[in-house]
Amino acid sequence: MNAVVAHDREQDFLMSDGDTRQWRDVADLQACLVHAHGVRASDIYFKTGRPVVARVHGRLVRLTRRRLDHEHVQAITNTLYGGDNAEAEIRQGKPLDNAYSFLVDRGKSLRYRWCATGVVAERGFGIAIVLRELDGIPPSLRPSELGEPLMRALFPDDGLVLVCGETGAGKSTLLAGIIRHRAEDPDADAHIVEFAAPVEFVYYQVKTISCEIDQSAVPDHLGSFAAGIRNALRRDPDIIVVGESRDAETIKACVLASQTGHAVYSTVHANSCGTVFLRLIQTLPPESAQQYIGAIIDSIRVVICQRLLPSTDGKRVPVREYVVFDQSMRLELLATASRNLSEVPAKAAELVLRCGQTKTKHAQQLVAEGRLASAYAEAIAADENAEAQQMLAGQAGSDEGRAHGPT
Repeated sequence: MNAVVAHDREQDFLMSDGDTRQWRDVADLQACLVHAHGVRASDIYFKTGRPVVARVHGRLVRLTRRRLDHEHVQAITNTLYGGDNAEAEIRQGKPLDNAYSFLVDRGKSLRYRWCATGVVAERGFGIAIVLRELDGIPPSLRPSELGEPLMRALFPDDGLVLVCGETGAGKSTLLAGIIRHRAEDPDADAHIVEFAAPVEFVYYQVKTISCEIDQSAVPDHLGSFAAGIRNALRRDPDIIVVGESRDAETIKACVLASQTGHAVYSTVHANSCGTVFLRLIQTLPPESAQQYIGAIIDSIRVVICQRLLPSTDGKRVPVREYVVFDQSMRLELLATASRNLSEVPAKAAELVLRCGQTKTKHAQQLVAEGRLASAYAEAIAADENAEAQQMLAGQAGSDEGRAHGPT
């Protein structure tokens, strides 16, 4: 099901002098990153014993033919780390994770988040580095692509808006576009406070008339997302943006903020609305899951789940599932949660089918527009059907367990 593309992944993206570079100083690394930016790479990979590789519109392509010696990768790691003891830290089992930026020319800089990890290499110990480029300015939201029902619901006065998807699905990009759209509203009158790890998009160049935007990095400025939310509540926020709800403490803090009159936007690693609730239930402590899922349901306003797929032009297109929760839908979910917590994911999936937009529906629309191959729409439909069957099986198993459990 690969999209038709005109480029040879082994030839057409190569650096002109990549195979002669020594990779010993900052200039070598920065020249490679500038080249990667020029070919529209989202991620760049450096690894002991391997050529330099990049991801361009979802495809892995070669930037060099030459394999990197370990000393080359070591030098690159030290440059990113800003010191000579990077390898020593990695050898102690401490993956390094930070941000890196540099000035290309006047008024233009490139920004990245990077992670370096110890790996097995041909001659023993090696290092693998992944850099992801961070866009300097958030992309503009495209209301026509989201549709009027979703656009109307995206900016509630309070409650939770969750943007979800797998790693690399464009969650942060979509969320940043939503915040930019709000910030550019001349009558927004909103104080937006964001916490991210790291800060991916900055709003310096966004024209804001009635918005103030404060961004803090976790853990550089505040120790955790939960600490950031607690801090935000003392700063007269209207909107709180949390980079990721990945632990129970953060989830609880998001719920608290949303219940005290604030709109809270966050991301969750989940592929569908049903699995969003499954992930939240699994993350919360069993003894308090019932209480907090009830609070989440009471606060939930919108869930968007996104997936990026190869488009017919060789790039990628987002395929989205979403559901806008009204009070009657929240009451249905609350009734389900009070009866059996394990039934909540299946009920959420049912609400998407009944009241929202499924990925299958959106994919079929993209096929009709000529932007997506029909094979991808068929695969998405099969995935959604398999997930529905799995949720029903899990629900049935839970019912059987209650029927045969102690009375």
